[in-house]
Amino acid sequence: MTSRVDLGCQRAPELLEHNASQEDTAHISFYMQFGVCLPHRWKYASAQLIADVAQETESLRFDSVWVTDHVIVPVHHVERGHIFYEALMTLAFVSSITRTVAMGTTVLATPTRNPVVLAKEVATLDALSGGRVILGVGTGWIREELEAVGVAWTERGRFLDEGIKVLRHLWSQEGPISFSGRYTNFREMLFEPKPARRGGPPIWVGGMSDPSLRRVAQTADGWLPWAVSAEELGEGAEKIRAMSGGRKITLACFSPADIGSKSIEGYVGTLGERHHVITGSPDQVVHTIEDFRKSGLEHLALSFRDVRLFKDETPDLLLKQMRLFAGEIMPAFRT
Repeated sequence: MTSRVDLGCQRAPELLEHNASQEDTAHISFYMQFGVCLPHRWKYASAQLIADVAQETESLRFDSVWVTDHVIVPVHHVERGHIFYEALMTLAFVSSITRTVAMGTTVLATPTRNPVVLAKEVATLDALSGGRVILGVGTGWIREELEAVGVAWTERGRFLDEGIKVLRHLWSQEGPISFSGRYTNFREMLFEPKPARRGGPPIWVGGMSDPSLRRVAQTADGWLPWAVSAEELGEGAEKIRAMSGGRKITLACFSPADIGSKSIEGYVGTLGERHHVITGSPDQVVHTIEDFRKSGLEHLALSFRDVRLFKDETPDLLLKQMRLFAGEIMPAFRT
């Protein structure tokens, strides 16, 4: 599975030459992992398309496939409401038709799930898939969605913190298990099967806020922010390093991408935050990812032609760009 490195001792790998453009593009003696967001949302989402993209992602030698998450959405977020197949059920489907590719959530709005049920679902998926799950978690950001499932907006952070403790407790403890918390309580319970990996799959936390960074530093195995710049990634890593006590934490990123001619470079999110898009020609994108690598990035998950930005009528460009990335960009980071 995904390796983890110490954010406190990053070392820049030696730069080599990139065959795609011998004069001005770097090729790095460093294996960066890459993933693809599956088309499990938007108007063209279907079982057949999800299966086709998952299997092609594996055949193109990407390292991971990813799903995002919403359970229910208000009408003013229409771009998330056309079709949105549930995240873990989608990965269960994908696990049955793939063999090696890792499967991640980016990120699961954890307060929308009972943590005991979530622990069982993820443990089962990890066990049946041979240890391929990466569990990305967050608080959720649509207030109406959390309130629809009975979670108070102001409690979402505390709910997530306790939920992570419940997951780890159930995944790691043997025999009768008890837990006493603010939201979850049980005594003398049995929990089987355990996940394939001892202690459970890695938990990566999303978000850029100070509470999110503290959560990464104190409880997570990795950090998985959305649509940040290389500079923001590096700054966040510095803050995490200062609070983590030297723990090994994977530095990852989930980003919208538009590969080919340079297009939209950024956008303002629903909450007024600035987001960045990986875009440009293959050589330009290699340079962009090299900047991320210098900031310590290890795993980059890409949402090609992200539906919230481009709203394509068909997945044709998504598929074309995924293949272009695998053929002309990924090899620069695979020596």
